[in-house]
This record gives sequence, C-alpha cells and structure tokens, in this order.
Amino acid sequence: MKNIGKKISALALTAVLTCSLASCTLGPGKWSYKTDISEISAGSWIYNTYQSYNEAVSKITEANKDNEDFDAQLIDMSKEKIDDKNAVDWIFDEAKDKCISLLTAEKLVKDKGIVIDDEQIKTTADMYIQYYYKGSDDSLAFYEKLGVSADSFGECVTRYNYLYQELFKKIYGKDGEKEVSDADVQKYYADSYISYYYIACSLKTTDEDGNSVDVDGETQEKNKTAFNKYRNMINNDKKTTADIEEQYKTDFSAESVPSSSNKILKTDFDESSLSDELKKAIKENKPGQASVTTLDDTLYFIYTDNMSELAKKIKYSEDAAEGETDNIDKSNIVYSMKKDEFDEYLEGEKKALKYETNDACISAYTVDRAIKIAKQG
Repeated sequence: MKNIGKKISALALTAVLTCSLASCTLGPGKWSYKTDISEISAGSWIYNTYQSYNEAVSKITEANKDNEDFDAQLIDMSKEKIDDKNAVDWIFDEAKDKCISLLTAEKLVKDKGIVIDDEQIKTTADMYIQYYYKGSDDSLAFYEKLGVSADSFGECVTRYNYLYQELFKKIYGKDGEKEVSDADVQKYYADSYISYYYIACSLKTTDEDGNSVDVDGETQEKNKTAFNKYRNMINNDKKTTADIEEQYKTDFSAESVPSSSNKILKTDFDESSLSDELKKAIKENKPGQASVTTLDDTLYFIYTDNMSELAKKIKYSEDAAEGETDNIDKSNIVYSMKKDEFDEYLEGEKKALKYETNDACISAYTVDRAIKIAKQG
C-alpha cells in the first residue's frame, strides 16, 4: 500500500499498517498475540510478516540505489542487515511490533471510553478489499496462498489507522484531554510553516531542429512585463493570487496557469524537490509581497504569505461558518505539532502492555514462509 497522506484524516498506511481481530481459518489456535481485550488472528500475523518483508525489500533497495548490479528479486534476507539487525530478525520484530501496536491501541480505546464506528471501518475495509485483495485473480490467489482472508486483509489496512486517529483526537483534539489552544497553534504555524505561490515561465523554446534555444527578445520582454505587472498588482494594488491568475489567462490567452502553491512545514519544504535556487528565492521573498526573478532560464513570479496573518484563519472545520472556504483545518496543524509526542506516548504504553503469545502459531507461520511465498508470487 502506498502512503495516502500525512494528514490525520488520512494517515500513511505503510507508516502504521497493522492487523486486528480478523477471522481466519488457519490454525493452530487461530490467534498469534492477545490481551484480555483483543487478539490478533493467525491470518493477520501472516499479513504482518508479508508487509514487513515488503518494507525490508524497500529499505535494502534504497540502500543499493547506486549499485547497478543490484536485483531486488535476488535478495537473500538471511545475508542482509537492516539497522544493524539480520534482515529476517528485523522483519519478525517489525511484524510483532505491528501486532502489539494494535493490541495497545485497542486497550487505550477501551480505557478512554472511545466509541468506535465499526460501520465506518467496514466501509473503508470493503473498499480496500475490492481494489487490492480482489482487484485481480492473481492478487486473490496470492493472498489465499499466503493464508490471509479478505476479512484479515480488510482490517489489516484500516483498523489501526482508525484507532490511531481517534486516540489522537481524544487526547489533543477539540475538547480533548490535552486540547491545544488557538494561541499555541497559531504561534506554531507562524514559526514552523511556509506558504508560497509561484508562476513559472520558461525563457527557452525548441527550434525546428529540436534544439533548445532562447525565446526571441520580444517574447522575453512581453513575459517580463506581464510578470512585473503581476508583482505590482500584489504589492501596490493589494490584489490576490486569484486576481493574478485571471489576468494571466487574459494576457497569455491561456485556459490554465502554470502555477504551484503549498502550505508546508519548513522542514518538509527544505527536503522538497524544488531546486535550491528556487527554495532560496522563496525564503528570501518578503512575506505578504511578490517578487519577480529569473533562475536557470525560467522567469518566476513569487508570492509568500504572511504566516502570522494566515494563522488567524486556523479553526476546526466544524467551527467554520457556512460559506467559509479559506480556513486552515486546525486538526491538521495540531497533528503536526503533537505527532511525535503522541507516538512517544504510544511507545511507552506498548512497552507496558501485558499480552500472550501463541508460540505454535508463530512457529507455524514464520517469516521465512512469508518470504518464500512472496518470492513465488
């Protein structure tokens, strides 16, 4: 499964993927780990070993990205290391961690009296089952060979994500145990985020022989004049980027505008795929103002928001008045603020959890078994 987002409303599947109380006809005992509240089925344990194997392959592949002779199909996990562990042991530990993470979440949800919407979980699970488990005859045959039922698969890719976000909201969300104040959220947003918008216009074109050449002087001048006009519209006339887009469509007889925009953590911005030169220009742009610059044969119109002013638009979506469309969802900002603290809390609770292990199940459905079936396809 691919990541479907960093927002709390759509947490990354591969980051928190795990399994739960799924029905499975496999024995022995039909469970792998359990507490007095919930248990992990044998089928879910199997899926966790398979998912952790995939994660191991990704890590090893990334570590060998500069090795032209590397072939992921030929990986021998018994000879590989991940985080200074034998890869097979790493896969086992990751699979177990997924199981214990879910058992911990189940316990915390019960302890805190959180009401679970099982119908919502089922609806989401059914979608994943339809598209991924039953998406093709090959995928269906593979999961059946692996020993993972549709119910196991469905809960594996949905339940923990749901419990995770409900626990987070219970602690840090609206009326939560540690609800974050508007003032703290606004300060964090102003200090930690950057909001930018730019329009790019290449000053190169292709000649009749397919060679890259400079656009003619008249076109260059026309483009620069238009971009300088947009800058003045923002800085002098207090227009908005929406106004700029409409003017651009008129000036360039275009149906769309080659613009990009984002409201992003500064740390994520620094690691983004934008060129270093463009990042520097965006950072140096005066907040609430626009600028025009040329970088690597491309003309840029750049605008950055005043983050303190933008932070005033933060509120929970349910608190927005009818017709309000430019608000920033407070829940997403709170998640950025408190995710690390929350994950550390969950780790502590996980270490303190008392659970039972079904050694017969673990021994029957080993990591080596999952690797073998995964390689066979």
